[in-house]
Parts: sequence; C-alpha cells; structure tokens
Amino acid sequence: MFEYQGSAAHPREYPVWDLPEIAIVGRSNAGKSSLLNCLAGRHDLARVSKTPGRTQRLHFFAERSASLAIVDLPGYGFARVSKPQRARLAVAVERYLRERTLLRGLLLILDVRRAPQEDEEMLAEFGASRGIGLVCVATKVDKLGHGERIRRLRDLERGALGRWLPFSAVSGEGREALAQAIVLLARGQMEKGGKV
Repeated sequence: MFEYQGSAAHPREYPVWDLPEIAIVGRSNAGKSSLLNCLAGRHDLARVSKTPGRTQRLHFFAERSASLAIVDLPGYGFARVSKPQRARLAVAVERYLRERTLLRGLLLILDVRRAPQEDEEMLAEFGASRGIGLVCVATKVDKLGHGERIRRLRDLERGALGRWLPFSAVSGEGREALAQAIVLLARGQMEKGGKV
C-alpha cells in the first residue's frame, strides 16, 4: 500500500532512504494524481483538482512492501501559475531529474486525446541519456469510443516514443500492467533507456 511520505521543493527536503524511485511526469492536466490514486487503490492519496497545476512540490509516496517509491512531479504546460512560480517549479523538477541518484525510471503520462510534443520527447531523451527506463502511459482511454481509441493508440505508437500503455483511472484498465512495469523499473529489469 502506497503511503504519503512528504513533499519537497529542494534536495535538502527529500526523504532519506534507499528506496528506488520512479518519477511520474506529464502535463498538468494529464491525470497524474488520478493515476496515482488508482494505483494505490485509494481516492485520497494524491489530491485531484479540476484546476491543472495544483501540484507545486515534489510529492513522495513509498510502497515499502515492494521496496520502491513513486515521486509525483509538478506538471508542465497548462499549469495556471505565475511565470516566476513556473520557473521555480521547472528548476526543482530539473534538479530532481538530473541529480537524484535513486531515480530508476520515468512514467511519462499523456492524455490519449493529445499528441506528444517537444516536452514529452525531451523527457524521453533525458531518460535515455541517464540510462533509466521509460514507461509511456496513455491516460483517460475511457473518454474515447472503441474506434477512436484504437486510432489514437495506433497514432501514438507510430510516433517517436513507441509503445503506449492504455490506462483509465475510472475503470482501472491498465492498472495491473502499470504496477508490474513500475516494479520492473524499480528493480532495473527494464532495458536501460527503454520502454515497457
């Protein structure tokens, strides 16, 4: 069971532990908090808001029985925050991604109705440059009809980032596959810089 362990804006506030960490990255409205709640089997682990950009610190969650942690990073893109605050968030996220030695993998979250853009491609390239695993997750698949869903997933997989794991926090689709991918990332059993 995932448990909230605190938040941080600076490395001095990071938890002191030896748990391998998997970072959740994505746009502010991609459904990161809903995904985390679904994974944990709870409705109240991560705060879900109708206003994108609410996550303004790095939030740490531990799953001690599986010996791993998930880090919910502030979203990018649509966040309704001031430019100075957006700049501070970008610095905090980049510092974590570049310097945290416990980071083992990235969950790149994207609303299935959107196309990957430069930000997503840069994050994938960053993961490859650090030699960590990458799992691309297409969220909100429940919002599409059958035909449109197939078309969108096919379009995503034809792109530069390759395979995408379909996920719905509403129906729970993809939850088990994602949980297994997280364990593989944490154990370093996924090809370095590779995708699920």
